[in-house]
Parts: sequence; C-alpha cells; structure tokens
Amino acid sequence: MFKQLWSFILIIPISCVSAQGDDTTVSLHENAVIYRGKLSPSANQKLLSILKNGESKIEWLSITSEGGEINHGMDLGDIVHDYDLKIEVNDYCLSSCANYVFSAAKHHRISNHAVIGFHGGTTGMEKEITSFIKALPEKEQESTKQNLEKYMKSAVIREREFFEKIGVDQQITTLGQSSEYKAIGGKEEFTGWYYSLEGLAKLGVSNVEVVDPPWVYQHLSDKTKFFKVRVDGV
Repeated sequence: MFKQLWSFILIIPISCVSAQGDDTTVSLHENAVIYRGKLSPSANQKLLSILKNGESKIEWLSITSEGGEINHGMDLGDIVHDYDLKIEVNDYCLSSCANYVFSAAKHHRISNHAVIGFHGGTTGMEKEITSFIKALPEKEQESTKQNLEKYMKSAVIREREFFEKIGVDQQITTLGQSSEYKAIGGKEEFTGWYYSLEGLAKLGVSNVEVVDPPWVYQHLSDKTKFFKVRVDGV
C-alpha cells in the first residue's frame, strides 16, 4: 500500500511520453554517467559505486527522469553536491529530479527543449495526502495517517537541511502552489511548473548552459504540461 502511496504523491506519471521500461539504467560513457528512469536506491548506489571505483574522474551526470520518492531524490542530490557533478538534461528532469538533483548541481547543461519540471516538495503535499487517506477504507485511515505523519516529519526536516546545504531557496519546490496560480490549474490540467533561466538563478540555481539556444519550453505531451512561474517578475 505504501509503495502505491509514494508513487501516487511523488512521481510524475509520464507514461504517455516515456518509452523506457520500468527499470532504471545507470551506465558510464567517457566522463559522464547516464541515468535514465525513476530515482531509486539501487540506481543511486550504482552511480556511487562508479564514482568511487572509476579509473578516471567523472564530471557529468546526464539524467532523464520523471522523479521518485523524496528521500531518493535528496540522496541523489547529496551525491551530485558532494562529488561536484555537473548536470546534463537532454529531455526531461521532473518532480524530485528537478527539486533535488538539478538544484544540487553548480553547473548545468540543457538542450534547447529540455523540460525542468517542478512538482512540490515536502511542504506542498498536504492536499494529496489528505485525499489519499480519505479514499482508504475507514479501518486503515488512522494507522496510515500516523505512519505518514512520522514519515513527513522526518522528510520536512531533511528537506530544509538539504536546501541550506546546497544554497538554494527551498521555495523552488512550492512557488507554483501559491494562490496566484490556482486560476491556471482551474483552466487547464497541469502536472507542475517551470522557471525561466533568470528565475532559476534568483532561486540559487545558476550556471545553466543551453545547447543551441534559445531555450524554449514545450509540453512533453497533451497530458504532461507545465506552466511558468515568475520569480520577482522574471
């Protein structure tokens, strides 16, 4: 049941755009590690093993991911930060991938159509959690609520410390959930939001190189759309 819950809350459902299988792949190519699929402990551990045992220095993490459970995202973000990895995104980096992995890098390289899609962090899931609990059989609701409260208490503390560590404004995970954007959600169904390069820089995510600029946002599909969130007017 809890595996379904984490997927429900924390992973953007992009089966409509992803042609890859359920298994996440992690492979080495020259000075880059290629990471494709959902964020997972086993994939993170494989990356760590490559970094520790590689004969040459790894400089880049090239990632395509729809996200994953919050702690798996912060685990990978810690690796990126601690090993000073540069991040490359050719296709998409969504939800926990954007929140914690893309944000953790000091240098980034993206294609001119890459989607960096944010989808809320630990402080923005109250509505989803409440809805999930209410949908459960009544006899399961109280125990589920208690377990979730314990999980969220730990995750909230960790997320705050994580963003302090990497020097990025934690609001990057919640600005798209502010009241001024509620009307957008009412007009059309969106999966999450994105920022301009200038907006990212204001939040602490800078040094983003665009291959063959300009960078132009495009929806991943009719069912996977993101709206733009402004930061101090940009």
